[in-house]
Amino acid sequence: MLWLILITSFLAVFLLIYALELVWDRRRRIRDQLTNPDPWQSSALLKPDPERSAVKEMALKWLSASGYWTLKDPKNLSRMRETLIQAGFRHPQAPFIYMSLRALTALWLPVPYLLLLVIKGGVTPLTLLPAVGLSLVGFLLPTLVLRFYKEGRQNRLDRALPDILDLLVICMEAGLSLNASLNRVAEEIKLVYRDFYVELQITSAELRAGLPWDEALDNLGRRTGVQSIKSLVALMIQSEKLGASIGQALRNHGEFTRTQRALRAEERAAKLAVKIVFPLVFFILPVMFIITVGPAIIHIIRTMFPAILGK
Repeated sequence: MLWLILITSFLAVFLLIYALELVWDRRRRIRDQLTNPDPWQSSALLKPDPERSAVKEMALKWLSASGYWTLKDPKNLSRMRETLIQAGFRHPQAPFIYMSLRALTALWLPVPYLLLLVIKGGVTPLTLLPAVGLSLVGFLLPTLVLRFYKEGRQNRLDRALPDILDLLVICMEAGLSLNASLNRVAEEIKLVYRDFYVELQITSAELRAGLPWDEALDNLGRRTGVQSIKSLVALMIQSEKLGASIGQALRNHGEFTRTQRALRAEERAAKLAVKIVFPLVFFILPVMFIITVGPAIIHIIRTMFPAILGK
C-alpha cells in the first residue's frame, strides 16, 4: 500500500512539472516570435533533418523490416497509412513500424509476469492464463495509443480552424493569392497551432509542385480526417465552381464553426450535471457522511453499549 501511494505521488508530481514545462515552453516560443519576427523565413518542414540520430534511424529500419511481412494487402496498408497520417506520423515506413511495435508489446509485456512465475516455481496451465491476457493487452495497447494521438490531434485542428479562417480571410481580402495566403497564415501560426502549420505547409508545397488547388485542398481534408475541415474544403471548391467570393464564404464558415464550438461547449456543460452524480454518490457523500455523522455514532455506541451491558 505504501509503494502504491509513493508511485502515485511521484506520477502526480511528474505530470504536474511536465505540464508546467509545456506551458512555459510554449509561452517562451510565442514571446520569441513576437520579439524577433521572421515571417518570410522558409520552412524546413519538407527538408531532411541533418541532425537525425543514427541510432534512431537504425532502430526504425529494423522495426520496419520486422513488420513488413504483416501488411501485404495494399488496401490494409493504405488504410493504415491514412490513419497514421491523421495521427501525425508521416514516416514512409510508419505502418510497418506500427505493426512491429504491436508484435513487440504483445511478446514482451507478459515477460515480467512469466519471470515471476519461474522464480516462484508456480508455472501451471492455470497461472499462464494471465500471461495470455497480458499478451492480448500488449497487442491492443499501440492501437489505443494511436487512437488517443489521432483524436487529440483532430481536436486541436478543429479548435484552431476558426482562427485560421479569420487569418485566411484577412490575407485573401488584402489581395494575396491562395498559395501566398497559406504561406503567410502558416508562418503566423507556427508556434501556436503546430499541427495546422504542418498541414498548411504540405498543402502549400503541393500547390507549388503544380497540383490543382482543389485537389490539394481535398488532400488536406483526407490527411486530417476532421469533418469541419472537410466541410471547409467542399465549401471552397463549390464557391469556386459557382463563381462566388471565397473570402465571404470563409467568413461565413468561420462564424458557423464558432457557433458549432459554442453549442458543443453548451452540450458538455449540460452533461456535466449527470456525470457528476456518480462520483458524488460513491466518493464524496460517503466521506461527508463519515465526517459529519461518524463522531456522533461513535459517541452513541460508547454511551449506549456500556449501559445496555450493565457496565
